[in-house]
Amino acid sequence: MAKTTFTRQELYDLVWSKPVSHIAKEYGFSDNGIRKICKKYNIPLPNSGYWSKLKFNKKVVKTKLPKQDDNPQISLEKTNPQLYAGDNPLSKLALRKKEILQAGLNITVPEQLSNPHHLIKSTKEYYKQVEIARKKGGWGHDVDSSKALSISVANNLYPRAFRFMDTLLKLIEKRGHKIECNKYNTKVIIKGQSYSIRLIEKSKRVKRETSYSYDTFDLEPTGNICLKIDHSYPIKEWSDGKIKKLEDRLVDILAWLEIKGEEDEQRSIENAIRQKKRDEEREIEEALQKQKDEELANFEGLFKSAERFQKSQYLRNFIQEFEDYAIKSKTLNPEKQEWINWAKEKADWYDPFIEREVPLLNDIDRDTLKPKKRSYW
Repeated sequence: MAKTTFTRQELYDLVWSKPVSHIAKEYGFSDNGIRKICKKYNIPLPNSGYWSKLKFNKKVVKTKLPKQDDNPQISLEKTNPQLYAGDNPLSKLALRKKEILQAGLNITVPEQLSNPHHLIKSTKEYYKQVEIARKKGGWGHDVDSSKALSISVANNLYPRAFRFMDTLLKLIEKRGHKIECNKYNTKVIIKGQSYSIRLIEKSKRVKRETSYSYDTFDLEPTGNICLKIDHSYPIKEWSDGKIKKLEDRLVDILAWLEIKGEEDEQRSIENAIRQKKRDEEREIEEALQKQKDEELANFEGLFKSAERFQKSQYLRNFIQEFEDYAIKSKTLNPEKQEWINWAKEKADWYDPFIEREVPLLNDIDRDTLKPKKRSYW
C-alpha cells in the first residue's frame, strides 16, 4: 500500500524521484493538484525538461528544499472516484463531497420509484390534472400548481425526472435542509439562504431548411436533462454528459449547494455587520450634525438678541432725546407725552431682556418684525 502521509522532506524526495504526472495517477490527484500542494508547503518541483535531460544523461540542476521551522504532516490520501476530476483533494468542495460520501446516505437513484417524497406525489398529480384539462380542450392553466416541482421535460422523461428529483429531495432533507414549493418555483433553503432549482430537458438549435435569405432555427429536444440553479451568481447547472449522467452528480450538487449556502450566509452576516456599522456611523454623524445645527442656531439667536438689545437702546436714546427736547423747548404736550409712553412700551417690547407683552404685536416675530408663521396642525 502506497504511503499517504509525508513530511516536507519526504514529499520533496518523492516529486524529485518521478514525474508529477506519475505521482498524480498513483494517488488519484490531478497534476495541478500535486503542484498546488507543493506550492502550499514551499516544496520546489523539477522544471520542464528535467526528466527528458535526465533520461539522456544530460546535466540537470536539482533545487534544494528551502528550510522552515515547522514540519507539517502532508496527506496524499487517494480521492474517491465520485469526486470531481481535477479537484484539489484539500479543497473545500472535495472535502465536503468526501464528508457526504462518508455519511452513509443513499446517493443512488433507483430504477423504480418507491415511497416517493410528498412533493413528487403532488407533482405527479398536478401533471395528471393538466393532462385531463388539455384533453377537455383547455390549457391546464387553472390547475393548482402550488405543490408542483419545477420540472420541464418531455413526457417520456418524466419517470426518470421524478426518480432523480425524489432522490435529491430526500438527500437535501436528510442533510438538514428544507424544500419549499409554490406555484412559481422550487426552492432549496440552506442556512437561511434560498436557491431556486428547476429540472429541464436541454435543447439544441437546429437550422431549418427554408427559402428565406436569412437563417432560422428550431429548438430540438436532446433527451438530456439538466438541473439549473436560477437567480444565482455564478449561474450553475449540472447536465447529462457523455460519460456521467445527471444521476451521478448528486454528491456534486449537494456539496455545491451546501458550500454556497454557508458562504452566502457568512456574506449575509458580514453585510449585516457592515450595514450596522454604517447605520451607527450615520447616527453619530447625524447626532454631530444636529449638535452643530443647534450650536449655530443658538449663536444666531445670541446674535439676534444682541442686535435687538442694541436697537432697543438706540430706540430709548432717541425717545429720551425727543422727550428732553420737548421739555427744553416747552413743547411737551399731552399728545407728545402719549407718543413717548407708546414708544417706550415698544422699546420694552423689542428689548430681549424685557420683552414686554403688547397684545397688538402678539403675532409679530421680534427678530424679523414680520408676522409669525402659522401652524395648521
